[in-house]
Amino acid sequence: MPSLHVEFYSDALKIDTGVEVIYPQNCARTPEPLRSVIKPPFQVLYLLHGIMRDQTSWIRFTNIEQYVMDMGLVVVMPTTGRGHYINQPHGYRYFDYITKELPEIMNNMFRISQKREDTFIAGLSMGGYGALHAAALCPEQYAAAASLSGVVDVGIFYDSDDFYFDAEKWMTFDNRDPRGGKDDLLVEIKAAKEKGIELPKMLCAVGRQDFLYPCNVAFYEKARQLTEIEFWEEDGDHVWEFWDRNIKKVLDWLPLKQRIKGYKQQLVIK
Repeated sequence: MPSLHVEFYSDALKIDTGVEVIYPQNCARTPEPLRSVIKPPFQVLYLLHGIMRDQTSWIRFTNIEQYVMDMGLVVVMPTTGRGHYINQPHGYRYFDYITKELPEIMNNMFRISQKREDTFIAGLSMGGYGALHAAALCPEQYAAAASLSGVVDVGIFYDSDDFYFDAEKWMTFDNRDPRGGKDDLLVEIKAAKEKGIELPKMLCAVGRQDFLYPCNVAFYEKARQLTEIEFWEEDGDHVWEFWDRNIKKVLDWLPLKQRIKGYKQQLVIK
């Protein structure tokens, strides 16, 4: 299946930027049971990276390409640097880029379904926050959102000098603790609930040895009173072994149409 690196100019960011794309292919090497299943337009998963990585990390450090090779699913992996997937008050409009401009560009380039029921978003660490943030503020766009070891309490990074430089705290959060503000996930979810808006189904997965485990548990206990959300926990730390294992589980959790349940990969020699 095609694995692509795409460079383009972003009007929202006013810079050149890139994405990694895994794209389905129905060809002679496609096992026979799947040939009638994998057809465009395809469902799409926007997959977000963490604060210290970029758009290549999911391909470099997990088996994501192998996991989706027998599915009619496009995987789009963008980058927003260290910008936390928000519209920075003194920086870049990363939220607008991820939720508005990027889908439009991808839809123009690839044969992707534009239906809500066919659009998903997920991410790890900072990207886990980004996925739930997008789902809470643009619920009409996504059917499901998954956070793996997510920074669901966005104030944790703000408090830490290990994660953010002083200049970044000003650029991203205007030197204000984001807890309780417009970029707080619980505030966003509660606001949608009060307006009677149907949110996408949500998922939080985290390892028990992860330094973000306590805040994920606390977030889930509050969020589940407001919306449909699942919580997965298992032994594991803030590491790629956990994220590789759980992105495979997320793919099983998503309501994907173009796959065969219980199908085992086959060797096809052509």
